[in-house]
Amino acid sequence: MKFFKSKPPSSHNAYVGIPDTAFDEELKRAFQEVEAYAAELAKTLQEQYTKEFEKKNRKHLRVCLERTIDGDEVEGISSDHVFEKEYCSFMAVEYDNFEDDNRYEDIDMPLWYYFGGYWHGTGTLYQAAYDNLEKEMEEALKRLLNRF
Repeated sequence: MKFFKSKPPSSHNAYVGIPDTAFDEELKRAFQEVEAYAAELAKTLQEQYTKEFEKKNRKHLRVCLERTIDGDEVEGISSDHVFEKEYCSFMAVEYDNFEDDNRYEDIDMPLWYYFGGYWHGTGTLYQAAYDNLEKEMEEALKRLLNRF
């Protein structure tokens, strides 16, 4: 899976690979904390940048936490599904007509991706400090604004 469709985080050490043999309740709780923080950060960033996007004629900014399994949005999926193969959670940015505006690449910052191999898999977890997540998302939003 390509982790960043736009620019990767400036810190190449932001992610750590974790073999599925190390999955446990402590890891699940740590992941749930990262996701909870990301959901709150998404709300804050959406409020902070909505007017800036509207000035550039981009309406209905949506900064959010999204979850998929094997790339499909599944109703009712939560961080409780973190150890299901192909589970992915990421912060995403969208606005009206974003899908029609093919001049701009998607902005999505994965927080967790569990690649499940035939016998064993590996999870990849965003493990940088929370302030780095905020910084990376703000930089991505500013880069996008500068492209309009």
